[in-house]
Amino acid sequence: MEEFKTYFWKRFWFVFIPLYVIAIVNEPLIMDNPFDEFEDIGAFLFHSAFYFVAYGFLTAMLINILWRFHKRKHGR
Repeated sequence: MEEFKTYFWKRFWFVFIPLYVIAIVNEPLIMDNPFDEFEDIGAFLFHSAFYFVAYGFLTAMLINILWRFHKRKHGR
């Protein structure tokens, strides 16, 4: 279990940060938001948090799959 934790946290941020940046840059609601009203700030925060959680989940799932392939390849 300790080996998986090390494997996971060494790779999580290297996968998560580029995915998150690409998602934010390609989202028009976040990038083209004029922030004219108070609701625009709320929409920005909601979408940023939603993307953070969603892409965190996808990154964790991807690293878990890679870990399973790694274990199979090395016969552990």
